[in-house]
Amino acid sequence: MAEKFLVRTEESASTYELERDKDGIRVRREGEEEWTRVELHRVGDSRLYLLMTEHHPTELYLERRRGGARATIGRHAFDFQVERWRPQLAQKAAQQIQTGMRRITAPMTGSIVEVRVAAGQEVAQGDVLLVIESMKMNNELRSPAAGTVEQVAVSAGQRVNAGDLLVAIHIGERTG
Repeated sequence: MAEKFLVRTEESASTYELERDKDGIRVRREGEEEWTRVELHRVGDSRLYLLMTEHHPTELYLERRRGGARATIGRHAFDFQVERWRPQLAQKAAQQIQTGMRRITAPMTGSIVEVRVAAGQEVAQGDVLLVIESMKMNNELRSPAAGTVEQVAVSAGQRVNAGDLLVAIHIGERTG
């Protein structure tokens, strides 16, 4: 039986399912069909971890923060909170996501494989915006919330560095 967790950042809230079986741990975002096999190994007594996702390693630096934690992958840091999922908690988190402009940046150096959105297009939370290839692995970047695509700063085949702007989205409803 899978356990559910709500993972919140400043910009989004997503529910993940985690399931332990005889081979280890599998995880998936709620609503997705495919499970991903994961392992997390701490390096000595440090805050450095090796995250194995389907046998692909990623170095991850984790530090606890008041009310949550910060994960650093390469040059990118992500503040987040994880709580056991409850229906009322998920609804409250969705209401707390602020409106405004969100800049979706490259989490890693890589090549843009596919761009699935265009300026002016409406997107829902979780919609795939684009696919970036890094270390021979395709990664889907998804919308953190519902909104309107304001800018697409990349095209298929383009090489990007970690931190480069990929897509800008206006989150929430427009006034006027």
